[in-house]
Amino acid sequence: MVIVVDTNPSKYRAATADECRDQVIDPGDYFGTTSALGGYCWHFDGQKAVRVGIQNPDHRSAVTLANGESLRGALLRLPMFENVDFVLHKMVLPPGAFHPRMARPSDQHHLEAPGMLPEYWLLADAMVSTLNQVRSLVDMLDTVFQSVHPVDANLSCYGNSIRNLLILACTECEAQWRGVLAANGIAPSRPSTTDYVKLAAAMRLGEYAVTFQHFPWLEPMAPYRQWSPAQPTKSIPWYDDYNAAKHDRETAFSKATLASSIQAVAAVWIMVAAQFGIHGVRHFHDLDRYFHLERVPLWRYSEVYSHGYEGFNKDAGKRPFFA
Repeated sequence: MVIVVDTNPSKYRAATADECRDQVIDPGDYFGTTSALGGYCWHFDGQKAVRVGIQNPDHRSAVTLANGESLRGALLRLPMFENVDFVLHKMVLPPGAFHPRMARPSDQHHLEAPGMLPEYWLLADAMVSTLNQVRSLVDMLDTVFQSVHPVDANLSCYGNSIRNLLILACTECEAQWRGVLAANGIAPSRPSTTDYVKLAAAMRLGEYAVTFQHFPWLEPMAPYRQWSPAQPTKSIPWYDDYNAAKHDRETAFSKATLASSIQAVAAVWIMVAAQFGIHGVRHFHDLDRYFHLERVPLWRYSEVYSHGYEGFNKDAGKRPFFA
């Protein structure tokens, strides 16, 4: 059984049945193997499987299929798989390819979510601008907390400062959603949650949860957990509250609650992690100490980003997710 490690080293979960099932590998495919030894990326030309990233593959890192032999059967002849259980994963992307503004773990560190964004340094301006916005939101939130202590009894409180915080946090979410969509092939002139919700599955946003380290009694926030294309606005209540309070303050003022504002700030931080990975969440140390990623997506090996290994990187570069 493959073991997948959560962000907390003391927590483990068994892989799902699907994750333990071999995927079909066709000639020309890149594939991965996962086992207790870790994860490795390979190329299969229909007759020979070669582990990529090895400068001079030999009998330990390459094998040719015998007549009528399966790929799994051939791999079992390699010393590294002797008496070792492993799973075959058909890689979605070739080595060096990645989706713009979507962080994922790498093939060499496939359990370390949220992972990283290749060429993240080319987006340093956008990343730092986003983090400065988060810092402003945190300052506003802490100011509110000076008057309204963040405990369960107070989460239904509302007021002008709380409404302003909710509006700014949600508009920052929209800015991030719009930027990721545009980078990945979707740029409607007037985007709505019908467009934005496409990011939920693409970035596995529903699997993130955030805690506020200065307020450990608050439950982990998973603002995208129920986000659904069937109800792209109603399924994220904090955003639905923002819509109501923004467009009709006089009658929907009470919807701009402290609970919704906290969820919205957490949603912005999740977008930082899901876009820029570890480089985003650790870039400003004050923010890294404020938020903690309690849960992160656990990607199947086939979905991670492979390094652009020499000799196998002809298809490296950006691959818009929706193109």
